[in-house]
Amino acid sequence: MKAPDMKLIKYCSFLLILFILGAPACNSPEKTAGSSTTPEKDKIILPASELVELNTPEDGMSISSGDDLTISLSLLEDKYPDSVRVFLDGVYLTTLPGSELEYIASTQGSRLGKIPLKVQAYEQGKRPRTITHFITILSDIEPEVYSYRVKNMYPHDKNAYTQGLLYHEGYFYESTGGEGESTLRKVDPESGEVLKIHNLESKFFGEGLVLHKERLFQLTWTHNVGFVYDFETFRETRRVHYTTQGWGLEAIGNELVMSDGTNNLYFLEPDYFTVLRSIRVFDNNEAVWQLNELEYINGELWANIYMTDRIARIDPDTGKVLAYLDLSGILPRKYHHPDLEQLNGIAWDDVNNRLFVTGKNWPLLFEIEPVKR
Repeated sequence: MKAPDMKLIKYCSFLLILFILGAPACNSPEKTAGSSTTPEKDKIILPASELVELNTPEDGMSISSGDDLTISLSLLEDKYPDSVRVFLDGVYLTTLPGSELEYIASTQGSRLGKIPLKVQAYEQGKRPRTITHFITILSDIEPEVYSYRVKNMYPHDKNAYTQGLLYHEGYFYESTGGEGESTLRKVDPESGEVLKIHNLESKFFGEGLVLHKERLFQLTWTHNVGFVYDFETFRETRRVHYTTQGWGLEAIGNELVMSDGTNNLYFLEPDYFTVLRSIRVFDNNEAVWQLNELEYINGELWANIYMTDRIARIDPDTGKVLAYLDLSGILPRKYHHPDLEQLNGIAWDDVNNRLFVTGKNWPLLFEIEPVKR
């Protein structure tokens, strides 16, 4: 018997495979002119949010912390969405049936400042689309305004552009600013004599200062670098880095708190200056900007407000201004001179409960007592 021709078998197998693969294509209907068939990707899907409009709250409105927020929708067509999801500051609040177009949300515990309110309306078979309005949460506290009583006056170097000030065990420690003039100092309160000084490199502009666990931390203004010193010798031991401007610096427990000239306060871990959290500072009317030198006093953060004679007393948990200290007129006119600048510098003696303030290029430093108006 003649052996089968292998080339012929392979050729026939190849033709069979082609036939099988080609069969579906032969049986597929051709698209003809005028056909209504449209690929799925070309379908126009209207966003379901076009069925509704967000009426309240109005975009840009302000509300006091803790007040209820009325969220009200209206229909744009004679048709309800299937459902509406509501988010406040990124937090999911509720899902409303499409027939319910109003919801009351509490702002209790919301952070202060400008936050987004988002609603997402859904309709079966259509993509949802988010409607966003922004609201500003203000403090619900009307700050009390204090005046002052001067208890003592001390000499102060009028060439010291005070940026940071602290009191520790009978001495003032001070950070001064100015390119080519920035220093870290230990100062005798009674005489104003500078007992120890460290000069910063001329390119750096010194800013806030704090003592934390036997280390002095000193900020610079725009170089995004801070210095850590041995408390006794003023020897620089390392540097830390941050992404904002550096203005004021204080310690609360195991954290440092930094201001950057805005209404933000940043809570940092001391080793690497990692931001752990932040708060925004508001009173009952507006954001409080240009927060500068900081001091922690009896559970409150006190902050100089740059270019003013005011100190804000701030709740460090919420950012709400609890009170203002108005120091207008504290430096008598006879001590004014051409290089005199703003109030800046707060120091607290926590052993004897004494409060000290001074300013940039002021010839005096004051011990004061806040007085209710």
